[in-house]
Amino acid sequence: MNPTLEQIAKHGRAQAPAADYWSLRLVDERQESLSVRQDIVQPPSTRLSRGAFITVVDAGGIGYAATGDLGSSGLGAAFERAREWAHLTAGRHLLTADEVTHCGGTGTYKHPVATPWSALSTQDRVDMVRRAGQSLKASDRIVDWWSWLTARQVDTLFVSSDGAHIGQAFHLVDPGLRAVANAGSQTQVRTGGGARGARQGGVELLDDLGFHTDGRRIAEEALALLEAPECPEVVTDLLLMPSQMALQIHESIGHPLELDRILGDERNYAGTSFVSQDMIGTYRYGS
Repeated sequence: MNPTLEQIAKHGRAQAPAADYWSLRLVDERQESLSVRQDIVQPPSTRLSRGAFITVVDAGGIGYAATGDLGSSGLGAAFERAREWAHLTAGRHLLTADEVTHCGGTGTYKHPVATPWSALSTQDRVDMVRRAGQSLKASDRIVDWWSWLTARQVDTLFVSSDGAHIGQAFHLVDPGLRAVANAGSQTQVRTGGGARGARQGGVELLDDLGFHTDGRRIAEEALALLEAPECPEVVTDLLLMPSQMALQIHESIGHPLELDRILGDERNYAGTSFVSQDMIGTYRYGS
């Protein structure tokens, strides 16, 4: 039997070094995924992941380490590695050790779930995903169609030398539908049914996300795009629907504010940013 996060945290406390401050964040994630493509059930997947992230503040420095070895020896080695990095990087941080927030809070969080994933048999899950995708094949011009559903459970536990003890349990469903339409050299794709919109809760959320009902609409929108004219090149007012607005904020605001991009650490990979360090906290753009 795998030890619980509480048991692992107990081992972690015993292995923690003498330092000005330390924290240990444990994560246990379980994920199951099902998909049906063109009415054919695809191989299901199950993923299990456990690990620890450690922070040590000592001697004016800050060090980090992560490990998947959650036994006493593995946690002890990770703590020592984090403390070593704290000593090596003292005086070389953008933030000083005194500016690092020390957490000593306690609490728990668990989102309510009306119908858990575990309440359904494997056959019921497969049948549900298959039915959701059947209406996607609305025309011979729909050349590919998918339906999928992923269920995730993430448990975390955060403890620190200041007495923090914060446990959280997240249950999430991540469904989706996709239709691919083609006419000659023109191919268009539409998605929906909750795609790219994972939410906390159980299977009861699928109705609100349109997983059971959106297939026909998604297919018809993909077909309509085949005949749609190109967007005109004019200066005008533009109304963005929520999903596109979220993407626009993510790309135009989120990425430019990433510190590694501001500092130029990933200029060879993803480019730089118009934001400079002296703008942080004072510069405003947008409404």
